[in-house]
Amino acid sequence: MIKPEYRSVFSELEDLYLIFNSDRVFYVTISERMRKDNKTWIKLKEDGVSEEQFLHKDVVIAIDDTAIETEETSLNYLIGYQVIFAGEELGIVEDFFFNGAQDVLQIVDSKGTEYLVPFVDYYIDTVIDNLRCVILQNAVDLVALYKVEAKKK
Repeated sequence: MIKPEYRSVFSELEDLYLIFNSDRVFYVTISERMRKDNKTWIKLKEDGVSEEQFLHKDVVIAIDDTAIETEETSLNYLIGYQVIFAGEELGIVEDFFFNGAQDVLQIVDSKGTEYLVPFVDYYIDTVIDNLRCVILQNAVDLVALYKVEAKKK
């Protein structure tokens, strides 16, 4: 599935890199495209890639840095937002970056502990713009991991 925010970039691509979750990379050329039921299907010129995809859970398409920069600017407004988890302030959004799969928020608490939280529906419950606040969910293990690491320092 091609995420909606990448469709315009993807529609112009002819050659691309497919990165499988085993870190295998293929340079491929798109020979055909089809759009059906809000899904984009592609056919590749190269042999063997379709067989390879069934061996892996995820396939990532590498997108040119210029396209990523366009996407990154969309979260600039979150810098400085307060982050709440389990009814308590976790920290402040200091920065964000794109890790090749999704945006990741860099959150820093009052003690200087850094938390890296993927900006995905699983972790982000709500963004309340008028309160400049991000509410997290499902982050018990993630927050605990960073707190344990901070105690080791």
